[in-house]
Amino acid sequence: MIKTAFLTAMLGVAFAYGAPRPETSTYVDGTVTSLKPNTGGTLVFSDDSSMKFRTGVAEVAVPYANISKAELGPTQTHNHDDPAYKVWLLPKRLHKTETQLLTVNFKNGLGEQQTMTLELAKDSASSILATIEERSGAPKSVAATTAKADSTKPAANEWWGDSFWKTNRNQGQWDANTNASNTGK
Repeated sequence: MIKTAFLTAMLGVAFAYGAPRPETSTYVDGTVTSLKPNTGGTLVFSDDSSMKFRTGVAEVAVPYANISKAELGPTQTHNHDDPAYKVWLLPKRLHKTETQLLTVNFKNGLGEQQTMTLELAKDSASSILATIEERSGAPKSVAATTAKADSTKPAANEWWGDSFWKTNRNQGQWDANTNASNTGK
């Protein structure tokens, strides 16, 4: 009993700190000649030297050392527009699927510049990008939509109520606004 608990705990730790699990993805666009657009496959991180995109027909290995740039694109929401008479698909229609694009620029075995854009589940896209950046040393890059979201965050000393209520904490801001409005009259 103790041995089983110990082995289970060790396996849990190994899975938690091991390589990321294979992720189902779709090759959306790029310059890889062995893949056609909108080809489904699996992104596999089996070793520390390369990642592989496997489809039923082809396997594309991307060595981490050859990756020059990896970036996340915008988030996409997919609706499931099935006919209303198919009541058995009701649970599927109630939720929307969110995906995110991952673009990887790399050099293939012949030294040619290649681009591969993959569509991944939104929940796993950022961890996959982090794994690629960690193993390749590629520059960190996130889509403009994420950068915009970060730039709208208030500074650490700001509070949302400062624009509504006058307090001792924000009296300087209110005095500046009052002076500006008085000089404008």
